[in-house]
Order: sequence, then C-alpha cells, then structure tokens
Amino acid sequence: MNTISENLLNKILDAPVGQVITVLGEILNCDIHLEVIEQNAITPHQFVRKIAIIANELPVIKAYVEFDSTVLPESIVSDLLKKKHGVGTILNINNIKATRNVISFSRNPDDTLVLRKYEILHNGIVWFTILEEIRLDNLGSNNNS
Repeated sequence: MNTISENLLNKILDAPVGQVITVLGEILNCDIHLEVIEQNAITPHQFVRKIAIIANELPVIKAYVEFDSTVLPESIVSDLLKKKHGVGTILNINNIKATRNVISFSRNPDDTLVLRKYEILHNGIVWFTILEEIRLDNLGSNNNS
C-alpha cells in the first residue's frame, strides 16, 4: 500500500465515533453522504442495518450495524427507525459520548479492502456492533480525481 493510501486509512480508522463522514469530507475534499440501504428486524428487538458511505458516487465504506432496541434509549431507537441518519450522526445529535472497541481488523492481500469489526459502547454497555468494509480502491479513485 502506498503512503498516501496508508495515511488516508489511518485518518479514517482514527476518526472519533460519529466523525467518519466529516473526516472523509476533509480528506477527499468532495461531497460525502450516507445511505441507509436497508434495515430489518431479525427478532422483535434485534435489528440489522446496512449502510453505504458514498464519495463521488463510489461506495468507500459499507457497514453492517447490529443493535438491540432494549439496550438503547427510546429517542435513539426512534431516530434509528426513521432510517434518515447514520449511527454516528444520531449519537452526535443526542449528545451521546461513545467509544469504539475494535474486535478484529484485516486487509485483503492486494490491499484494496480493509475489514474492521467493532463495538460502540456508551457507559461500558455495547450499543452497536459494526462490521465495516473500507474500499481502499475507491478511496484512491476519489483522492486522485
């Protein structure tokens, strides 16, 4: 992986919870937006949400978010069920301070994809489990345009 890509990746990985879109916008100097692709209940209280973070019409991050509505405050659940904002934005809107606990991290052999699984915790309680795919090949496309 070249130094520019490595620096981009490190900035994304080091972004505080809820700030990934902002950091991407600063790094890539382009319009970044999040799309909630789908959100489904797998049990009455367990949900899976699929999102994509798009830069210059290319998906740069795909994420699969799992959460239990019985653990979250009602206002957070209400915002999640509207499917308008990402988890980080919802936490920021509600002034929730959260931390990230990385469970696993790997790269594919050709350095085009990074997988990271982590938990978002608030006051020591897991609120979300996220599997994230960071598309380094698409990040490079945006950075070079």
